[in-house]
Amino acid sequence: MPAIRSLLTRPFPVLYRTMSSKIKYYDIGFNLTDPMYQGTYHGKKYHESDIPEILQRAYDRNVRSLLITGSSIEESQLAIKLANSLTKDETCPDIKLNYTIGVHPCCVNEFGTEDSMTIDNPSNDESFNELLISKVRQDPTFAKLKLHQLYDLVQTQLSEDSTKFRAFGEIGLDYDRFHYSSKEMQLCFFEEQLKLSCLIDDLKLPLFLHMRNCCDDFIAILQKFITGFTDIEDPFGWRQLKSLSANEPILYKFHPERKFVVHSFTGSKEDMFNILRLSPNAFIGMNGCSLKTEENVECCREIPIERLLLETDAPWCEIRRTHESFKFLNGFENPYKSVKRDKLNKLERPMWENTMVKTRNEPCTMEQVATVVANIKQIDLETVADQAWKTSYDIYR
Repeated sequence: MPAIRSLLTRPFPVLYRTMSSKIKYYDIGFNLTDPMYQGTYHGKKYHESDIPEILQRAYDRNVRSLLITGSSIEESQLAIKLANSLTKDETCPDIKLNYTIGVHPCCVNEFGTEDSMTIDNPSNDESFNELLISKVRQDPTFAKLKLHQLYDLVQTQLSEDSTKFRAFGEIGLDYDRFHYSSKEMQLCFFEEQLKLSCLIDDLKLPLFLHMRNCCDDFIAILQKFITGFTDIEDPFGWRQLKSLSANEPILYKFHPERKFVVHSFTGSKEDMFNILRLSPNAFIGMNGCSLKTEENVECCREIPIERLLLETDAPWCEIRRTHESFKFLNGFENPYKSVKRDKLNKLERPMWENTMVKTRNEPCTMEQVATVVANIKQIDLETVADQAWKTSYDIYR
């Protein structure tokens, strides 16, 4: 413990000075489908979309690849549309735009209700959420249709757009947000989506995973798929996709080369090492929310750098003054000014290029995450950035 305290209290080396042309970042968590990037906050429109300026700021701060997160079927479809339309429009042609497809644990109610499910739209009705799984089990017809719709979307993009479709997710468990969906709904459809991932044409397609306050259940489910298991029961009709007979069991097992990333990690050191011990194909993604507390900082200090990926999870998870990580910025100054959401439209459009919106995170802050990690681990910034780029590119291309 004294050694740890000395690391926390002694001056940090000045690792960040000027942007190096050698540095490049791959932001593996960018929620570009969030309405905030269209200027809408909590259902109210404040300004026009500033996506071109956001991408330009990212490029100017050495971000060269972005993984746009799919959080529901609707948002996955929008992620596909954005990645392709922005590339065609050459809004920022030097940034590679990739995307994921999957249903976030906070959106799994979409397998039980026709209501539109997006990550910014909780039911805020835990009683309804608790009852929904019983409805699904009594009549799985609707859930089966939605799961097969997701399967078809994955298969189509693998066939038609595999260079940009780089991961299945964001899927997982979140026991901090039962106002979005119940524990039982999350458990059911985390497992069903993992089954789906074992039936698609690309069995090596990486997984983009979410875990909050649920590590034991999360690891137990992943271990099942790493080991492999057969399933006679098939309420959602996976057997018919493979033209299997009614009594023929399905083997669900991850391909030995399938990699998976637990992104936006906020668990304990024990959680982290339990995840890494699952498989050499297991990796951890860290952002501002991964670096809030002393224990978070210890996780960052102890994770092997070759198992670590960096991200912003924008528009959330910025590094704040109240976070334990803030002191590890070591005087870093954001090169952009920021204004409140209702002030951006009052500026002339050319001024938007150098103006961020307060409390809305962006990929250009990747350099802040990397700076914090470098200072925590007491290694050179370029070393951190280079290793994170190599690892991210190896997994997501």
